[in-house]
Amino acid sequence: MTFLFLMGLVGLGIFLWKTYNKLRVLSEKVKRARADVAATMKKRYDIAQRLNDIAASYGEHEKLSHLTLGELSADVRRAGEAEHSIGHVVSEVRTLAQHYPDLKANQTYQQLMAQLEGLESTILARREKYNEEVQNYNSSRCELPQVLFASTIGFPEAPYFSVDENGMESLAEFQTDDGTLLRQGMGRIAGRLSQGATPPPNQDAVPALPVRQDGG
Repeated sequence: MTFLFLMGLVGLGIFLWKTYNKLRVLSEKVKRARADVAATMKKRYDIAQRLNDIAASYGEHEKLSHLTLGELSADVRRAGEAEHSIGHVVSEVRTLAQHYPDLKANQTYQQLMAQLEGLESTILARREKYNEEVQNYNSSRCELPQVLFASTIGFPEAPYFSVDENGMESLAEFQTDDGTLLRQGMGRIAGRLSQGATPPPNQDAVPALPVRQDGG
């Protein structure tokens, strides 16, 4: 009986180990794709901020929008809001350039505008790549039997890059467990199996007779 319990424990451990590793690989691809999207947005932000700074030196009397790193870090989850803020700044700079030929002819301005235009296709491609990795991960996670315990070992469903009812894009956070839940679960299973493998007390043993206190 003890041997069967041990074999069951080993088989379960191997299965969970393989399943965990597979989900781990797929989830890391989701995280990397999300980081690529965020990095591209950050680069787009930096370019917009540099354009804004250059434009300010040409039209100091003009009131231009201003971006802050705090706004960007908060808006990564609400990608649509970040895109709107950046787009607004770029639009203002382009309008200002129409009134200041020297700004429009500025080499740095032209280079930054070219980089900004090139990032548009990059952002789109990376968003599609992110959703593709999310689909692969979620599909594997929802297969039987791992769908029954994926959340238990630290692998929640990954969110897609989506658009809400107001047309705002969202890049939600995605986090997985670092293995703690799996180790805790395996420890509990091992404990239960060990208890189940403990042989019951010998029912044939003769109970000890009580000792009389009167010396009889």
